[in-house]
Amino acid sequence: MSDTQVIIGKPDDKIPERFEEAYRELLAISATLKPAQGRIPDIDQIEPLVLRAKRLAAHCQERIESVRRLVDEQQVPS
Repeated sequence: MSDTQVIIGKPDDKIPERFEEAYRELLAISATLKPAQGRIPDIDQIEPLVLRAKRLAAHCQERIESVRRLVDEQQVPS
């Protein structure tokens, strides 16, 4: 993965097709959601990030499961 800056989309923005891009965005959201010591979390900023993260996580999980199925198909004896 490259070190380019990741833009976090809005909850309803299109999910990146490439796994790497979706995963990078998910990691960026995770880093953004880490609590800052002494600061009260702003729920109005957190909610759209969590909604976006849920969509990204579902997409990434679906891609992983798709690859896992392909691997499993290759391991079935003929």
